Amino acid sequence: MSEKYQALYRKWRPMTFDDVVGQNHITETLKHELASEKIGHAYLFCGTRGTGKTTTAKIFSRAVNCENPKDGEPCNVCDTCKGIIDGRIMDVYEMDAASNNGVDAIRNLREEVIYTPAGCKYKVYIIDEVHMLTIQAFNALLKTLEEPPEHALFILATTEPQKIPQTILSRCQRYDFKRIGVDDIAGRLKKVAAAEGINATEDALELIAEIGDGSMRDALSVLDRCSAFGEELRRENVSEIVGIVDERVLFDITEDVISNNVSGAIAKLDGLLNMGKDVLTFFEDYIEHLRSVLLCNECEKPEKVLEKSPEAIEKYKSQAEKLTATQLIYGITVLNEYHGRAKSMAIPRIAAEVALIKFCKPKYSSEVDALNARIEKLEQLVGRGAAAVQLPEIKSEAVHHDKNPDAPPWNVQSENKDIDSSQKKEEPKSATSTEINNMAWDMWPEALEAIKQSSKRLYMYLYKAEVTLNGDTVDIEVGLKSAYDSVATANGIDYLSELFSKVAGTNLRARVFMKGEHSKKEQSGSQASIMDIVNKKEQFGDIIKVKGEQ
Repeated sequence: MSEKYQALYRKWRPMTFDDVVGQNHITETLKHELASEKIGHAYLFCGTRGTGKTTTAKIFSRAVNCENPKDGEPCNVCDTCKGIIDGRIMDVYEMDAASNNGVDAIRNLREEVIYTPAGCKYKVYIIDEVHMLTIQAFNALLKTLEEPPEHALFILATTEPQKIPQTILSRCQRYDFKRIGVDDIAGRLKKVAAAEGINATEDALELIAEIGDGSMRDALSVLDRCSAFGEELRRENVSEIVGIVDERVLFDITEDVISNNVSGAIAKLDGLLNMGKDVLTFFEDYIEHLRSVLLCNECEKPEKVLEKSPEAIEKYKSQAEKLTATQLIYGITVLNEYHGRAKSMAIPRIAAEVALIKFCKPKYSSEVDALNARIEKLEQLVGRGAAAVQLPEIKSEAVHHDKNPDAPPWNVQSENKDIDSSQKKEEPKSATSTEINNMAWDMWPEALEAIKQSSKRLYMYLYKAEVTLNGDTVDIEVGLKSAYDSVATANGIDYLSELFSKVAGTNLRARVFMKGEHSKKEQSGSQASIMDIVNKKEQFGDIIKVKGEQ
């Protein structure tokens, strides 16, 4: 009968300190302690999953009891080491606090710890996920940790040390296990693959190492899944088996964003989803992709931060040259927002499609981040030799941050005015009606956002207003009399006129009407003016001549 298959992460569990990957700062210290016989009574191993906490604890339990230790390492061949490995020697006790977290389990432990070991020098108690113990259980453990028998040694392991009471922490020697680097994991995977006869390319193993996310156990589990592929295991095969989004597709989508190619970006997203990729996974992978590009944009040596191969980092740097930090932050913000919305939507792919469209075309968003992203994209076009355009610019002075958010922005002292006239070096150039109308759809959301930042009350008055652009005049119709009385003042009109001019980059004048009054005035405007002249003629007689009269 063939031997039962054993998972790779169990089969390849390190047996010595030197075999533990990526934790030299801990293993070397423990070896020196063992070699010099300066052994503590309680240790706390902290770190994320799969970094070697429990493995190191088991090696330590054999090393302190080994009959023939060498330089702090267990021999793993003596009767004691073999007995501990096989589980025949009961002096090494391993407890899972996640399922035995009550006070009764700790009381049983306290009753057993007083007895001397049966065949070892030390009785070792390994308590995994110790943060799951109840407060009563911690209190029961405290006295034993404070005054343990000479033959007792406790090793506590946890992923969340902040949940452990300070009284427990103060009685332990703490060791923090760090995330294992991609290079270290990939090197280990290469060794395992060669020994197990798994035919895999280096880039496939690098991707598995990245998927491991700092955990050797997770990486070995992924390799285990991929080992049954049969043929040569390539990077794209790993992406399909695990269900992640291929990094090359994310690079292609980003190129579409750079060129404002919405159709291309949506088509690639559709292809991914039709292949069975999860929408939420797409969001997470694409956010991670943009984060990598952003770090390449802002960090001098991103390779020290990113756990990526040198070839991948060069690709990220190439895209970082085409996108500004503002654009990338805007994209990450949009994707994160719609990632949250997708969780509650009946058709989550719609959230992904909307997020891509907004990322490609920030003009569909009225947020300040979107405006900044648009401005920087226009600046890039100008820098590349595109036709000269006048960029709308809202400087920090254009937004008033008053201690009273309800105060109208024009009711402030002169030094705090939104638009400092002393800083105006030249008046904006006038534009034709056609040019202004082309900008009309973009102008109001941007101006409304500036109003929102300067005065919450003014924003509440205007956010439902109907706004139209007639030549160089912005007509605002409000529905409430209180809104009209507050805004349709000389100061209010001047403030809005200057703000609109700033946003549009050209001279604009604001007018405020009650809802419905604007259309009436437009219809009766010419007739009213003629009748006014006729009335004047009746008052002044022949001094005034009306054209057409004999």
